[in-house]
Amino acid sequence: MFHENILTIHDNLGYNLLQKSVGLNHIELVKWILARPHTDVNRFPCSLPLHIACVKGNIECVELLLKHGARLDTEARMCFPCLHSHNCEEVGKYKGEPDSVVCDRPTTKLQNCVSYAIDGDQINVLNILSQKMEEPWGVLFRGRKPLLHLACERGAWKCVQQLVTTRSDEINLMKDEFYPIHQAVLHDGKFLELLIQHEAITTVRTSTQQMTLLHVVILTARKSADDTLNTIRILLERGCKDLINEPDYLGNTPLHAVIVRYALEEARYGYDKWSKYDILNLVRFILQNGAKQSINQPGNSALACVFRHIRDWEVCYELVNMLIKEDGDPNIVGRDGSVPLMVCLVPLINKDPLHSFTHTMKVFYLNCIRILLQHGANPNCSYRSNLTPLHVLIFTVSENFTVSVNCDIQKRANFDFIKNILLLLLQHGLDCNLTSQHILQSIMEMVQNVRTVSTDILCIYELTLTILQYGADPNVILNSKQVSGSMTAVSEALASSSSQMRHLAAPENNLNNDNMRNSFRNNARNYILFYYIMLITRKEFILTQPDRHYTKIIYLFYYTMRHEVLYSCLKSLHNLFIVQVPNKSTEHLFNLISQLYRKPRSLKEICRVTIYESLNRKLANNINRLNMPLPIKDYVLNFEQ
Repeated sequence: MFHENILTIHDNLGYNLLQKSVGLNHIELVKWILARPHTDVNRFPCSLPLHIACVKGNIECVELLLKHGARLDTEARMCFPCLHSHNCEEVGKYKGEPDSVVCDRPTTKLQNCVSYAIDGDQINVLNILSQKMEEPWGVLFRGRKPLLHLACERGAWKCVQQLVTTRSDEINLMKDEFYPIHQAVLHDGKFLELLIQHEAITTVRTSTQQMTLLHVVILTARKSADDTLNTIRILLERGCKDLINEPDYLGNTPLHAVIVRYALEEARYGYDKWSKYDILNLVRFILQNGAKQSINQPGNSALACVFRHIRDWEVCYELVNMLIKEDGDPNIVGRDGSVPLMVCLVPLINKDPLHSFTHTMKVFYLNCIRILLQHGANPNCSYRSNLTPLHVLIFTVSENFTVSVNCDIQKRANFDFIKNILLLLLQHGLDCNLTSQHILQSIMEMVQNVRTVSTDILCIYELTLTILQYGADPNVILNSKQVSGSMTAVSEALASSSSQMRHLAAPENNLNNDNMRNSFRNNARNYILFYYIMLITRKEFILTQPDRHYTKIIYLFYYTMRHEVLYSCLKSLHNLFIVQVPNKSTEHLFNLISQLYRKPRSLKEICRVTIYESLNRKLANNINRLNMPLPIKDYVLNFEQ
């Protein structure tokens, strides 16, 4: 029995008698085990006895184990006294007790006894290990992380207190991109104050990310808002005030870092939640201490940073309001090259945000846009040279038709929200005609996404009316290259049928009139009204809808287009439809076109068009300047029948 290897016997958690006795600091039992043959204190899959003694501060055990050959440079994981960690080779071999859990260790990496002594903040053990080495912290540990760095990283207060004196040469030594003070700011304020008292430089930066201490305490420390504020105050008083506007390698200043930190907490990435008042107080404090310059950081606007990262629109509005009052410029671009207004609007392109917006969120979202526009934001801005706010809103409305097919109330609420945003932009100078593809063409193409005629067509009508009231040109001739191929094919087929009928009826006039007809057809086909008619003829369910909502848009163009353009287009449509084979679905449409073509507009309607054109089609902006009775103003503005 004396020659039996007692270390091969384990308890239900997988630990042998030596590990258990060291953990309990049972000196006599440890001596008895070490006196037995075949006792190798360095051959354990994890939780070496020396490591257990170091982390627990059992000095006598440490001395005994070192005397019996325990190696200082051996590295292993520490699972004792709980279940083995998931990356330990012993995991799964032992079931343990039903209520046993895996210990929450600071790290599950391989470490040596020195690291475990620092983990346990056992300064006496650390001194013993230092004395036992032939060349203190020499060859074996050369190139590894210095002790002061380790102690600051692990938050070992007792070790740091001694090491700042005994190893003062490491206070301003950089290792793995960080200085000891970068690790110190992650813990209680006493660590930072101690290092500063021992002449630690507060203006140091990390080598790659170029983060100052202000960046580190804000982004990495994961402290409460009060602790973060107190730490920032200490740093500003101790030499960091000149770094308040210094960016890191991403161009983020401490002001940007506070915004990003709140966004991380908002997303619950392991951070304690800051309240709205916490973030506002921190931003206010930083601005009061000289960070105003960071608001308009060239190429990285703080306003754009707010819209890019923060999800809570109430907090977003409060921050934007605060930054605007501190002379924030809403036309400075963010990191992706887009101005704050575009950063705010572009997420609407995704389908999900609209459905998750509550009434309160919509109110604050509109207020964010309003405050930007009131302080000079350009509503005609663009993103990467071709995407404008108008494009975003029109695309969002079109996509809204394809979702919530069975929920007309939700669809209508989404449309009203987008329309309110559009009105805000139009009231602050949005130009409806500054788009690569004319905005009326984009609106008419929404017909292709219509699902519920009773609501979707009315939305298109309201959108068209709004755009026409703010300056869109209903007489525009579309570029034939921009007209979709399928729609062009329809009109060409109709035109071909018309041409063949005329050839049969009057062959002697064909040669003289071919060029004139081709020119006439090509011009008329590119009018927006013609384009709309071609689109709805492809949607039979729109034409057969009992309330005939599609006619409202036809009448709207009828009341706004100039005389020559209107009747040229109507004539072309009439001639195309008259040669078609009668079809029940298009019968009402053909009758309407014929009626409008044969019936001239009334004098009152002609006067309205004249007023509309004389005001450069910007009725909404100028209607109140007209000396007219209110009913007439409404008649002119809303193009009522």
